[in-house]
Amino acid sequence: MATDPRLVAQRWVRALTNHDLEATVSCFAPNYRDTAPARRGEFVEGRDQVRANFGALFESIIDLRADLLATAIDGDTVWIEWRMSGTRADGTAMEFVGVNVFDVQDDHFTGGRIYTELVRDAGGIDSQIEEMTHRRDGV
Repeated sequence: MATDPRLVAQRWVRALTNHDLEATVSCFAPNYRDTAPARRGEFVEGRDQVRANFGALFESIIDLRADLLATAIDGDTVWIEWRMSGTRADGTAMEFVGVNVFDVQDDHFTGGRIYTELVRDAGGIDSQIEEMTHRRDGV
Protein backbone atom coordinates (compact mmCIF):
# COMPACT_ATOMS: atom_id res chain seq x y z
CA MET A 1 0.00 0.00 0.00
CA ALA A 2 1.34 3.44 -0.97
CA THR A 3 2.14 6.00 1.69
CA ASP A 4 -0.19 8.98 1.94
CA PRO A 5 2.26 11.91 1.63
CA ARG A 6 0.01 14.08 3.82
CA LEU A 7 0.49 11.64 6.73
CA VAL A 8 4.27 12.00 6.54
CA ALA A 9 3.93 15.80 6.66
CA GLN A 10 1.58 15.59 9.64
CA ARG A 11 3.94 13.21 11.46
CA TRP A 12 6.89 15.56 10.81
CA VAL A 13 5.12 18.69 12.08
CA ARG A 14 3.92 16.80 15.19
CA ALA A 15 7.50 15.59 15.87
CA LEU A 16 8.80 19.16 15.57
CA THR A 17 6.28 20.51 18.06
CA ASN A 18 7.03 17.60 20.43
CA HIS A 19 10.77 18.34 20.14
CA ASP A 20 11.31 14.67 19.30
CA LEU A 21 14.54 14.72 17.32
CA GLU A 22 14.54 11.04 16.38
CA ALA A 23 10.90 11.15 15.24
CA THR A 24 11.71 14.30 13.24
CA VAL A 25 14.71 12.69 11.54
CA SER A 26 12.79 9.45 10.88
CA CYS A 27 10.53 11.36 8.48
CA PHE A 28 13.46 11.75 6.06
CA ALA A 29 15.03 9.10 3.81
CA PRO A 30 18.74 8.43 4.43
CA ASN A 31 19.61 9.99 1.05
CA TYR A 32 17.23 12.97 1.43
CA ARG A 33 18.20 16.14 -0.44
CA ASP A 34 16.45 19.48 -0.71
CA THR A 35 17.13 22.84 -2.27
CA ALA A 36 15.92 26.36 -1.57
CA PRO A 37 15.45 27.82 -5.08
CA ALA A 38 15.12 31.41 -3.81
CA ARG A 39 18.41 31.11 -1.86
CA ARG A 40 21.06 29.88 -4.32
CA GLY A 41 23.49 27.39 -2.87
CA GLU A 42 21.33 26.46 0.12
CA PHE A 43 20.56 22.78 0.41
CA VAL A 44 20.27 19.99 2.94
CA GLU A 45 21.66 16.56 2.18
CA GLY A 46 21.21 13.41 4.24
CA ARG A 47 19.81 12.53 7.64
CA ASP A 48 22.93 13.67 9.49
CA GLN A 49 22.42 17.23 8.30
CA VAL A 50 18.67 17.02 9.05
CA ARG A 51 19.55 15.85 12.59
CA ALA A 52 22.12 18.64 13.09
CA ASN A 53 19.77 21.35 11.82
CA PHE A 54 16.76 20.36 13.90
CA GLY A 55 18.91 19.52 16.92
CA ALA A 56 20.23 23.09 16.87
CA LEU A 57 16.69 24.47 16.67
CA PHE A 58 15.44 22.31 19.56
CA GLU A 59 18.42 23.35 21.69
CA SER A 60 18.15 27.07 20.92
CA ILE A 61 14.37 27.54 20.76
CA ILE A 62 13.00 25.60 23.70
CA ASP A 63 9.36 26.53 22.99
CA LEU A 64 9.55 25.72 19.26
CA ARG A 65 6.17 25.04 17.71
CA ALA A 66 5.27 23.99 14.17
CA ASP A 67 1.84 24.34 12.61
CA LEU A 68 0.62 22.77 9.40
CA LEU A 69 -1.65 25.36 7.77
CA ALA A 70 -2.57 23.62 4.51
CA THR A 71 -1.59 20.66 2.34
CA ALA A 72 -2.07 19.61 -1.26
CA ILE A 73 -1.21 16.25 -2.80
CA ASP A 74 0.01 15.59 -6.33
CA GLY A 75 0.81 11.88 -6.69
CA ASP A 76 3.77 11.16 -4.38
CA THR A 77 4.33 14.86 -3.67
CA VAL A 78 2.94 16.85 -0.75
CA TRP A 79 2.85 20.65 -0.77
CA ILE A 80 2.67 22.08 2.73
CA GLU A 81 2.09 25.59 3.95
CA TRP A 82 3.46 25.77 7.45
CA ARG A 83 4.69 28.01 10.23
CA MET A 84 7.34 27.49 12.89
CA SER A 85 7.66 29.83 15.84
CA GLY A 86 9.24 30.16 19.25
CA THR A 87 11.50 32.26 21.43
CA ARG A 88 15.25 32.50 20.90
CA ALA A 89 17.67 32.22 23.84
CA ASP A 90 18.02 36.03 23.84
CA GLY A 91 14.25 36.41 24.37
CA THR A 92 13.37 37.57 20.85
CA ALA A 93 10.61 35.98 18.87
CA MET A 94 11.38 33.73 15.91
CA GLU A 95 8.75 33.10 13.25
CA PHE A 96 9.38 31.14 10.07
CA VAL A 97 6.76 30.63 7.35
CA GLY A 98 6.43 29.31 3.86
CA VAL A 99 5.80 26.37 1.59
CA ASN A 100 7.74 23.12 1.31
CA VAL A 101 7.24 20.73 -1.59
CA PHE A 102 8.28 17.22 -0.52
CA ASP A 103 8.60 14.07 -2.60
CA VAL A 104 7.54 11.04 -0.56
CA GLN A 105 8.40 7.37 -0.93
CA ASP A 106 8.12 4.50 1.53
CA ASP A 107 6.84 6.73 4.34
CA HIS A 108 9.78 9.21 4.08
CA PHE A 109 10.57 12.55 2.51
CA THR A 110 13.08 11.79 -0.25
CA GLY A 111 13.57 15.29 -1.60
CA GLY A 112 12.22 18.77 -1.32
CA ARG A 113 12.04 22.30 -2.59
CA ILE A 114 11.90 24.79 0.25
CA TYR A 115 10.24 28.21 -0.10
CA THR A 116 10.43 29.57 3.44
CA GLU A 117 11.76 32.62 5.19
CA LEU A 118 11.92 34.30 8.53
CA VAL A 119 9.04 36.68 9.14
CA ARG A 120 10.15 40.31 9.13
CA ASP A 121 8.64 43.75 9.00
CA ALA A 122 9.07 44.70 5.35
CA GLY A 123 7.52 48.17 5.38
CA GLY A 124 4.51 47.38 3.21
CA ILE A 125 4.03 46.81 -0.49
CA ASP A 126 5.78 50.06 -1.44
CA SER A 127 8.97 48.83 0.22
CA GLN A 128 8.65 45.46 -1.51
CA ILE A 129 8.27 47.11 -4.93
CA GLU A 130 11.26 49.36 -4.16
CA GLU A 131 13.36 46.31 -3.29
CA MET A 132 12.25 44.49 -6.45
CA THR A 133 12.99 47.41 -8.78
CA HIS A 134 16.34 48.62 -7.40
CA ARG A 135 19.48 46.56 -7.24
CA ARG A 136 21.09 46.39 -3.79
CA ASP A 137 24.22 44.81 -2.30
CA GLY A 138 25.44 43.64 -5.68
CA VAL A 139 22.41 41.41 -6.18
